[in-house]
Amino acid sequence: MEGEVGYEFVPAAPADVPALRSQIRVTMSHPEGRGRRAGYQAAAERGELLLLVHTDPRDRTRQLDGFVEWHMRVDDVLVLRDAGSVGEAPRPAIIKHLIGELLRSLAPVKAVAKVRRDATVWNEIIGSIPGFELVGVEYRRPYWVNVWEWSRERAARAGGGRRRRARR
Repeated sequence: MEGEVGYEFVPAAPADVPALRSQIRVTMSHPEGRGRRAGYQAAAERGELLLLVHTDPRDRTRQLDGFVEWHMRVDDVLVLRDAGSVGEAPRPAIIKHLIGELLRSLAPVKAVAKVRRDATVWNEIIGSIPGFELVGVEYRRPYWVNVWEWSRERAARAGGGRRRRARR
């Protein structure tokens, strides 16, 4: 269809890493916008970097919208290492969409995200995803970090509760 913008999830290739670094400034692991993770290249090579992209209808080029870096442990626990979206500030809808896709496609028994306690926007994003709950706090020099945990049971209860309230 002419003029239609199609969004899709794609695994990142090592060739995508320079665009990722240049277009995304603020990430979950670097909420102040300084510094860059060295592991994006290795994550892309391992297949642990998921991108949300769209095709620009005018010039038919693929445009990056956001990413999530993850690792699946051998005990089927999904570890969210980093996430971000294009622009100067995080775009919650894009981040939630990416994390939701990982949870649906990988079907982990549990997921864990560690977010700096002073990164209010990132804590709000993770906390608003059904199934995530703040389970603890730890100190990682020089920051306090919130530990978020997701489970299928909590997600089902949160989803079921919304449906019940909507019917009333």
